[in-house]
Amino acid sequence: MGKDGGPVAKFWESSETVSQMESVRVWIGKHYRKYVHTDTPTNKSLAGLVVQLLQFQEDSFGKRVSNPALTKLPAKCFLDFKAGGALCHILGAAYKFKSEQGW
Repeated sequence: MGKDGGPVAKFWESSETVSQMESVRVWIGKHYRKYVHTDTPTNKSLAGLVVQLLQFQEDSFGKRVSNPALTKLPAKCFLDFKAGGALCHILGAAYKFKSEQGW
């Protein structure tokens, strides 16, 4: 997280981080297949989605927002790269929402 609470894009764009997304990508492909089959994510696109989600959280629920509707998800959830871990469920839910809303 940056000093302002937003994502550090350099971290998420680094080859080390992108390669760690492999287990997440494979898990989402298995467990959220019907939501990603038309737009199969890559490790890089998943990392980009994390940056967008973190920025959305900061913009909507961060410390500069008076009376936020929700609390931010802890940063450690976004750093849980293991198959079936928190990041898998966060990104899977995002793809499900995107699909159900017809985005």
